[in-house]
Amino acid sequence: MSRAWRLGVGTIFAAFVVSVAGCGEHKSLEDSLKTNADEEFIKNEYKPSPKKRPPDGLPPPTDAELKAWDRKDPEGEKHLYKFDKKNLKRMLNYWDELECYREKVMEEGEKAFGIEPGSPEDEQWYQFKQVFIPQINAWQQRLFANEPRILEKSKLIGHFLEAHELVMHGYPKAYNESDRTEIQKADAHWTIIENKITKYLKNIGGELPPKPDLEDPKQKEAHEKFCYKALHPPKNTGKAKKVKGSGGKRKAKKIDI
Repeated sequence: MSRAWRLGVGTIFAAFVVSVAGCGEHKSLEDSLKTNADEEFIKNEYKPSPKKRPPDGLPPPTDAELKAWDRKDPEGEKHLYKFDKKNLKRMLNYWDELECYREKVMEEGEKAFGIEPGSPEDEQWYQFKQVFIPQINAWQQRLFANEPRILEKSKLIGHFLEAHELVMHGYPKAYNESDRTEIQKADAHWTIIENKITKYLKNIGGELPPKPDLEDPKQKEAHEKFCYKALHPPKNTGKAKKVKGSGGKRKAKKIDI
């Protein structure tokens, strides 16, 4: 047996002994770490104690609780009455303008009633709507621009907006379909709105002005002049306006209708 071989076997045996000894030492090290202090720590380990959640199905708020949040205005709708009564002439002017728009859509709609699709009359009705719908929509936009927060101030405005919807959608739809029943329904709806306005005006000491007698040349002329102005409101000039503090200029918004 050579000397080199004996040295190799001896080295391997020594490594094996060290390895076994090391494993034994590691076990004893773990045992040594388990001291009384560690056991005491484990016994006193932190355990969370969450608060109890409220049960499901809580009772609803009481009347007294709700009442605390329910602000009541002692004047109630009297604020609306005061505004409408004070500004009655201006408010009824909006109603008169709506009547002009209704007359116009009915006048053009009757021309288109029962016509053949694709005919010159059908094209004329189509071109009318292309101008009329933006016009009546712009009327509402001007109303809100000229009367900030009018929905909070006036009770009449609700009736006006109902009539506006009828003129902008109800009548055109009825004439599009050449449906005489739908036109009669639109007329009945308009009468209901008018009656609601009449009833409300009586409560505040006012009344709707009488309708013009179109058989009277003077009244007819005055009515046509008023409606022409309502259907052709002055356009924004588009002139430049100074902006305070900036030293510059900006163009006023132009509304094309």
